Amino acid sequence: MYLRHTARFKDGKGHTYWRLVRSVRRGGRVRRVVQETVAQLGELNAEGRAKAHALARSITGRADDERQGDLFEVATAPVAVRLDRVRIERGRTFGGVWLAWQLWRALKFDELLAELLPTGREKI
Repeated sequence: MYLRHTARFKDGKGHTYWRLVRSVRRGGRVRRVVQETVAQLGELNAEGRAKAHALARSITGRADDERQGDLFEVATAPVAVRLDRVRIERGRTFGGVWLAWQLWRALKFDELLAELLPTGREKI
């Protein structure tokens, strides 16, 4: 379970509404994942969001030490990563680009172009 927010503008003011959501697998042969709203939480401050996280942990039965930190959360101490829950999605290969860059530098094309191109024409 996780928290999802929706931003709305009413009467010229911005409002952020929060809800507790869970992912559920649905379907027979063609399975798909659907997000179900468990609870509408309304507008929450930081304390309300922390209580909602605690509610989600109590519903799912997870202990407090299993809490996954937010991606952009400022960490003051090292964060433990659950490697059994890490997965790669839509990975990109970069070997060809890296090899071309290494060859470019090894053959000193960057130095050659710096000498041949007049100043001010670097962006061409």
